[in-house]
Amino acid sequence: MGVALAVGLALALTGCGEQEAREDVLIDNESLNMAYGLTSVQVSDVTLTRQLVVTYTQEQEQEVSFNVGGRRVSKVYVNAGDLVSKGDLLVELATDGLQEQIDELEYRVAKNQKELEYLDSAQKFEEQGTYNSLVYNNPDIKEEDLENLEKSEEAVSRNYRYKREDLNDELEFDKRKLSELKAQISSARITSTMDGVVYRVTDELEGSTSRKDEVVMTIVDNKSGRFVMEEPDYVSYFHEGELYDLRIVYSSAVGDYEVTPSDPASWGDEQYFEVVSGPENDGIDVGTTASIIIELDRRDQVPSLPLGAIHYADGKPYVYVLDENEFRQVQWIQIGLVGDDMVEITEGLSAGDKVVH
Repeated sequence: MGVALAVGLALALTGCGEQEAREDVLIDNESLNMAYGLTSVQVSDVTLTRQLVVTYTQEQEQEVSFNVGGRRVSKVYVNAGDLVSKGDLLVELATDGLQEQIDELEYRVAKNQKELEYLDSAQKFEEQGTYNSLVYNNPDIKEEDLENLEKSEEAVSRNYRYKREDLNDELEFDKRKLSELKAQISSARITSTMDGVVYRVTDELEGSTSRKDEVVMTIVDNKSGRFVMEEPDYVSYFHEGELYDLRIVYSSAVGDYEVTPSDPASWGDEQYFEVVSGPENDGIDVGTTASIIIELDRRDQVPSLPLGAIHYADGKPYVYVLDENEFRQVQWIQIGLVGDDMVEITEGLSAGDKVVH
């Protein structure tokens, strides 16, 4: 069980022999007989840093969604983590015979276009036949025959005009329908618009029913990403153009990097950093967390002790020193900056003094 020592912070006798009130502070010692070592007050730099967490995000992404609802998702061609290239097929909705309808319409359109081309020569051929039968083979042509020829030519021209109108109407209808069906096919087959990696795919997507505008997949460009931080209170510690150390501990891209602030003038709740240098790897995965170490404060070449050598009682710092009999005694001190591993000593000790550690 620990032993509590009462230490008098102030004890003085007045000139009349009266004793002033004594302020006691309880110091809890776990064991007065425990082994100890000695350390010296040294002159060194005391630094206080803060580790800020950042997350790797992408600058470019493709959110995959359907522009129609109520259709069955027939095939999903990729999984989360897959690398894709621009133009790769990602997911497809059931087309329910659309391609067969498209093939039939394309055949009809091609056929009618050929018939339109044929009508010109057919009309000329028929007009020439009419002329030959009424004029060329009739040496004794009469005015009545010429009138009949004109009427026949008008009838032929009218007949072919109607045929062209009918074919053009049919072509217009088929082309419009073909465009609609191709749009449906296009909306049913979604391809990647960029090179990247599949970041997220909705669970059990294949076989489900599509919902209009619902994002079912995300493609990200993992080669053009940046780190994002959400620490607006520490914005003042970063300056444009300066380099800061960043460390990734758990990732395929583990290592030490250098980053620089990305357009800090526009920072708000989120702050962005671009990677300037680091180890060679296949890229940093989206979602990778890392830490940036910033220096909050420092004291250069001041008397200091390791953190573990400083004790506190009621918030007041003290150390243990050895008296002439090698017994531990409490030595009250004043401290300045409490750093990451060292503490600045401002009063109560000097450089070279030894304390129990």
